[in-house]
Amino acid sequence: MNRGVIRVATVGAAVLTAQLLVATPAQATVHEIVGQWCSGHDPLGPPGISGGSKADNVAKPLFANGFIGDPVPFDPEGDQPAGLLIPFNYQLPASKVVGTGVYFAIDTTPAGPLYIEAIAPDPTFPAFQRCPRLATG
Repeated sequence: MNRGVIRVATVGAAVLTAQLLVATPAQATVHEIVGQWCSGHDPLGPPGISGGSKADNVAKPLFANGFIGDPVPFDPEGDQPAGLLIPFNYQLPASKVVGTGVYFAIDTTPAGPLYIEAIAPDPTFPAFQRCPRLATG
């Protein structure tokens, strides 16, 4: 057999096989934070929410991508005592929030109170720009 015929037959068989393969449907999910703030409902109830989060692993992705840093010395303004701050890296592309400049203690450590910054949805994040709850009128 001629090489050209073999090539055409091979390409034809590959095309036929590709046409017979059935693509599996993709499952779209909505991240919990987007679902909560954008659903227009209080609970995380809309279909498509990626669930299964457990209290012991909810922050693992935030540590893994560097959004949550190691505690650093922190001296808040006002009459709050100095302690440690858990810093958030709002510059990450995956960040969907911004800091509010309001700090509050969540625990105590030998170095003093352990603070975090209150957050708010980032109004420039595309998924938040048409949220029923976040729409400004």
